Parts: sequence; structure tokens; C-alpha cells
Amino acid sequence: MILLRHKLIFAGFLLAVVVTGGSLGYYLLAFLNHRHPYWQLADCLYMTLITLTTVGFGEIIDVANVPGARFFTIIILLSGLGISAYFVSTLTAFLVEGELKNVFWRKRMKELIGKLSGHIILCGADNVGGNVLAELFEKKIGFVVIDHDEKLILRLQEKYGNFPAIVGDPSQDSCLREAGVAAASGVITTLGDDRDNLCVVVTCKAMNPKLRMISRCNNIEFVAKLELLGAEVVVPSYIGGLRMASQMIRPRVVRYLDNMMRERDCAVRIEEVRVPADSTLVGMSLSGLNLPEIGNLLLLAVIAAENAQTLYNPASQYTIKVGDTLVFQAEVEAARRFQDRYDLGRA
Repeated sequence: MILLRHKLIFAGFLLAVVVTGGSLGYYLLAFLNHRHPYWQLADCLYMTLITLTTVGFGEIIDVANVPGARFFTIIILLSGLGISAYFVSTLTAFLVEGELKNVFWRKRMKELIGKLSGHIILCGADNVGGNVLAELFEKKIGFVVIDHDEKLILRLQEKYGNFPAIVGDPSQDSCLREAGVAAASGVITTLGDDRDNLCVVVTCKAMNPKLRMISRCNNIEFVAKLELLGAEVVVPSYIGGLRMASQMIRPRVVRYLDNMMRERDCAVRIEEVRVPADSTLVGMSLSGLNLPEIGNLLLLAVIAAENAQTLYNPASQYTIKVGDTLVFQAEVEAARRFQDRYDLGRA
């Protein structure tokens, strides 16, 4: 498509050169022979166009009284017809191929979305949304992107691969339905306008009340409204301020966390594992996990299911319960081995 666009630009340039050269050529031929503006420039342009298109309206200017004008007309016909045909054929191919490509692209996206279940719907892929997309892609979590900017989506697909996406308004029922909101597990909305995020949350909750909603918020006044609807709210400006203060006060700790969370080559990550009812972990004490046998795993905390209390550096005799969340600092491969051993799936 890009190559075809370049061809169209080149063909348009050639056609513009012929039209401009033809108009000025007629004008100069008449001026040189009669020493005054014998023909109007608009008439010269009109004569050039009807010559190129061969519409057969007849000569609007009297080429017989200007020596060389008829020969110049022959030159325009011979050179311009080929260029005009090339421009028209390239334009037709560009329009047809572009429309067909758009149809096939939408069909392919629909097929990819139809295969998803328990996925994440990302509303807005610019700035904050782009960072969310990168993390979801890195973690190999199923997701669908909804954004009104088609060029942005195509650029991101070129960078990350052919992930499912929809071009449209994330707050519209039709777009959310097409994104599989009924089968989704959660929605992340990162739109720049808080009102749009609020609208997305309201619409999604109406279509699927079980959805987990995470919303960006710029104005503190909107936080309470979003939370009232059951959304988890993230305020980038507030988090950014805390980050800047932390980097000044405890720079080494911040650098340590940055290396762990953001460096793609870093083998260590902060991972969480939620304990399902059918897991062999239920009823087991933390001392029975034998983490050193599995690999480089450091248990940082347990988030208790019964009261959501976070137990930092939990005691070894703590008994694991259904719904507990174990928080590890772990090498990626060690975390996978732990999940495989206890049939917990992949994070």
C-alpha cells in the first residue's frame, strides 16, 4: 500500500508538470508571436485539459494563428495521454486496493476477536494506552484495542504484530460489543478526557456487570464518580509526582525497581499468584513450599483473601487459603516452574 501511495504521488506530480507546462507553453507561444497577452492563461489551461482528456470540445483558442501551437498540441497529446492514463490507473488501484485491504483487515480482526475469551479490552492506545498495550503484549495476555485513530493502530500493529483491534469510539455499544465485552474479563480505559472514560465505564458496566474496570483519571474530582461505578482509578499525575519525589529521596531503590519492572532483559520480576480452590497449595504452610528447590523465588507478601489484608514478610507457619494471593520476587523461569508444579497456569 505504501509503494502504491508513492506511485500515486509520482504520477500526480508528472500530471501536474504536464498541465502546468502545457498551459504556460500555449501562453508563451502566443505572447512571443504577438508581443502581448494574445490568449488568457485560463483559456490555455482549459485547452491543455481538453487536449489531455481528448473530450473533443474543439479548439477554444485559435492555434492556427500561432506558429508552433498545433505542433505543441501534438507534443501534449503524445506525452500527456500516457501520463494521464498512468495517473488514472494508479488512482483506481489505490482506491480499490485500499478499500479491499480495509475490508479484509476488518474481517481478519473480527475472526481474531471471535477466538478470545477472558481477554482485556483496551480503550485508547495513545500515550498511556500505548504503554499498557506494550505490557499486555509482553505478558502474552489476550487483548483487544479500540481507538478512533486508524493510523495509530496500524503503526502499533506494525511494531507489535497483528493484535486484534477495532477502529471506532470506545464508548459506543457497537464497538464494545464487537470487541467481545460479554466474554471479556476486564476493561482498561486510558482516554485523555475523563468524561469519555466515565462514559466507557458506565457503558461497559451496563453491558457486563462482572467486568473488572480500570480507568485513567486526570481530574481528582472524577475519581469518586468512577469509583462509585466500581472502577479502579489510576491518576497518572499523582503517580508521576510520587515517582519524582521517590527518585530524589531514594534513587537507588527506584533504579532497582526500574531495572526489575522495565528492563526487558532483566530475568527477575514481581509476580503474583492467586490460589484457586482446586490447588494443592490450599492448606499448605509457607514453609512447605520449599522455594529454594524450585529456583530463585523470594516470597514478599501474602494478600489474604478473607480481609484483603497484606501480610508483608509472612511467617513460615502461615497456612495458605483459597483466594490468597502470593507476591514473589522471582526469576521468570522459576515463577513458571512454581506455577507448573502446583498447576496454577501461567501468569
